[in-house]
Amino acid sequence: MPVLNTVVELLGHSYMVTVSDIAGRTGLELAEVARSLDAMDPTFVDFRKTETGGDPTFWYVNKVTPEARRAVGQWPTPESLVDRLVQAFNNAAEHEEDAERHYQLRQAAGLLGETLRDVAVQVAATVTGPSPASSPADTGGPSAVGGPSAVGGGASAAGGASAAGGA
Repeated sequence: MPVLNTVVELLGHSYMVTVSDIAGRTGLELAEVARSLDAMDPTFVDFRKTETGGDPTFWYVNKVTPEARRAVGQWPTPESLVDRLVQAFNNAAEHEEDAERHYQLRQAAGLLGETLRDVAVQVAATVTGPSPASSPADTGGPSAVGGPSAVGGGASAAGGASAAGGA
């Protein structure tokens, strides 16, 4: 996993990452990095081999998949997004001085975390995509919750990227 972690991290700062960039960061040999990337292509990375006579120094990755981001914990699953929202509502309630608003925040956390969790996970799946362990029937797709318009137009319903921790 050190190769995938490094690729995801470096692509956050560059439009592509070479095998030599990854080897330099991880301390692995070029051939070892190239074999690892080859094994991860196309499920986790888009790995490109340039015409270099077999020298992997300048072979590169130009993007990673959502599966790669999930594997390194950078892209939330629907379940983890709901958990983060529940925690955020609970944290907000702890710092709320107005009694009525405190109660409403606790109520929202309870509904999301327990009573309406299945629906909240389905809604989150329309934003994050389904969990790798979920089948399409588990999430029900957008129609299961009335599509994006039923939840306020997509990402904004879950607070956009900020609710997902910038993911």
